[in-house]
Amino acid sequence: MKAYALHILFLGVLTIGITLLGNQISQAQIDSTSSGTSVTDIIDQTQINSESASIPDAKYVYETGIMSLPASVKSFIIMIPDEAHHPPEDDKTISPKNPNFLPTTLEVLDGTELAFVHGDPSHTHVEILKDKDGNVAWETTPVEHPGGSDIKTLSSSGSPYSISDKEFTNMEGQINVSNEKSTGSLTVGGFFVPTKDLDQYKSEFADAGFDVISDFGFTTESVQKDLAGDNTLLIYSTSQSVKDAIEKLLPIMESLPYE
Repeated sequence: MKAYALHILFLGVLTIGITLLGNQISQAQIDSTSSGTSVTDIIDQTQINSESASIPDAKYVYETGIMSLPASVKSFIIMIPDEAHHPPEDDKTISPKNPNFLPTTLEVLDGTELAFVHGDPSHTHVEILKDKDGNVAWETTPVEHPGGSDIKTLSSSGSPYSISDKEFTNMEGQINVSNEKSTGSLTVGGFFVPTKDLDQYKSEFADAGFDVISDFGFTTESVQKDLAGDNTLLIYSTSQSVKDAIEKLLPIMESLPYE
């Protein structure tokens, strides 16, 4: 008799639990519908947030100049910052650890798509990437501000790759490609903005379909007036293709007050 009573009690508790869970799901559907967001959108955003979790944060990238990407990243966009063409002794670049390329050292998995975007007004950049044997593996299309380069996938067999600029020989960077395969769908990159306009640019990124996954504020010691002062490094991700992401970035880049 006791066993029967316990069985009935268990069924009752289970029924209540299922009912509560169903109510929570229904309420989530109602809430998301009223806000114009579907349950599928919520699930997709949760997946993106999960995939972005292991991407190095902006503080680390600013302090080290290194960005090592997980398998969730399919594409990466390297930013050429404003005044990237200047040598260190000119004291004009925005970030000591990322003066020419953002980041200076990029570590990606085999199969990761790469591209450059140009944030250095009034100059044309052609980037040259050489493999470990000194052979040219990629010479980008000439890029003017604001603009994006062609897209390339580098083989792990040629790693590490050095990055230089065809005209500005002081510009230096490196890309390391591991044997592990990229299996994800994210397009990721970094972006410098003035701190005073941070909210504006975060809004522009959101409107363009990007998630700002981390940010770090810093003070630039520069003789270049438009760069001197408080700036912020953003690390962003998106499920858009690298080609589409570049197109969305260009108007944002053009609106920057850097000259």
